Amino acid sequence: MVEIASSRSNPVLQASDVWQGKQSNSATMANATETANAMGGLRRRFLPRSRTTLLILDLVLLGGTTMALVDALWSRLGFASIWDAQAFIFCMIGGSMAFAFAAGCYRYDAFTNFSNAVTRLVVGLAVSAVCMVPIIHFGLGLFFHSLAFRSISRETTIILLAEGACVTGGIISRIAFLSMARRHWFRRSILVIGTGERARYLRDIFSRSDRCLAELHFLGENYLGGVRHRDVAAEPIETLPELLPIKQLEKELQIDQVVIAVDNPSHLYFDHLLPWKANGIPVFDFSSFLERETGRVDLTWTESDWLLYSEGFRFGYLDLTVKRTMDILISATFLLLTLPTLLIVAAAIMIEDFGPIFYSQERVGQNGDSFWILKFRTMRVDAEKFGAVWASENDPRITRVGRILRRTRIDEIPQLINVLRGDMAIVGPRPERPVFVEKLSGEIRLYKLRHSVKAGVTGWAQINYPYGASVEDARNKLEYDLYYLKHFSVLRDLSIMLQTFRVLIFAQGGR
Repeated sequence: MVEIASSRSNPVLQASDVWQGKQSNSATMANATETANAMGGLRRRFLPRSRTTLLILDLVLLGGTTMALVDALWSRLGFASIWDAQAFIFCMIGGSMAFAFAAGCYRYDAFTNFSNAVTRLVVGLAVSAVCMVPIIHFGLGLFFHSLAFRSISRETTIILLAEGACVTGGIISRIAFLSMARRHWFRRSILVIGTGERARYLRDIFSRSDRCLAELHFLGENYLGGVRHRDVAAEPIETLPELLPIKQLEKELQIDQVVIAVDNPSHLYFDHLLPWKANGIPVFDFSSFLERETGRVDLTWTESDWLLYSEGFRFGYLDLTVKRTMDILISATFLLLTLPTLLIVAAAIMIEDFGPIFYSQERVGQNGDSFWILKFRTMRVDAEKFGAVWASENDPRITRVGRILRRTRIDEIPQLINVLRGDMAIVGPRPERPVFVEKLSGEIRLYKLRHSVKAGVTGWAQINYPYGASVEDARNKLEYDLYYLKHFSVLRDLSIMLQTFRVLIFAQGGR
């Protein structure tokens, strides 16, 4: 923690006045004016965004290595014109970036772990190479007549060489990114006001290794005219000196964000925070900051009035129309492309455990209405003769073929029929059985809010939280579902669809 010398000429409330309750409203306004004067001329520093920086590095280096490869081997690759080569480069860069994103290369847990970052990059680009062969052969081959697009063997060789160049460029970009991170190029300096349970919760979150791109500094509640929290049973928070000049605080720590994390905000004066806001430094309340950093609505701290008055939950007619159109097109296309695989899976289910191929089960969807969901059967025919229970790890009711289907999520593909029928969407909260909905609605507050939209084949909770088989898991997933409802957009739906690839390819969360 940074040490800053205290000063008696500071504009912050004097500790003696705070403890004795002698600070008047007029005096507080005077202090706020002094604070504004002290911060005159100070502005928020430029801090590059980590994810945006890595995206730009990848775009430059993946594109640069691919163009260098095409330029060096132009005559041997079989391109007829510069337009053919440019079309190939554009497709390769777009496909490589899309699959790198889908593999989780731009998630925070891959930013500071080099082996994790490279593994995801290689896996993403390897799948990209497989997918680009038919795309380039049947796509670019229709418009261009180069030998590079007519010969499958030559085309495959070119794609493998290009993806190899992309892997090289991606590794270089990650080395450069981690070098920047070690020099604290992306490290945010966050001032947290508070020393109670909320402040300790933030401290614990940012102590994890995937949060090392941020540094927290704490000020006591005295700064806002309150009383410092004292809990002898909890580990105390190390704070900055209570009496210090605001200009020195901002200048030496270079604060990028301010967070109000006091447990009891009543009878506090917030005038001192206005100059921060006026100078371009964001000031967040605890719930908004927590939601922004974790990607979920934490039910432990979220009050209903905050959820009611905060921004979000916008479902425009245009967005819903685009979402439905996208659901129909993607579902129909994917069912046609996977039809041979579906026939093989159906035969495997019949051979191992003679019985129905599909499993139909009642689920709760939008507005609490029930519908029958379709899946490939993965359990024995008599799996629920004793009633409905959650699936568990190594569940003995699951067949051998069913275990493979669950790990790869192939058993979920028939749900696309539900999407075409309008019972479900591709992206949304996962539907639960009526018996579980009744139980969870009584034990988890706000649980029924997840039924405000259509249930989904995949969702924000599915790409961020593993498979759940308990009330606590359902509660944690609800926090992600609420975040999705609050921040719904078509672009977010597309992002979730892409990131579902990471869950599938690394077999995360299946049981």
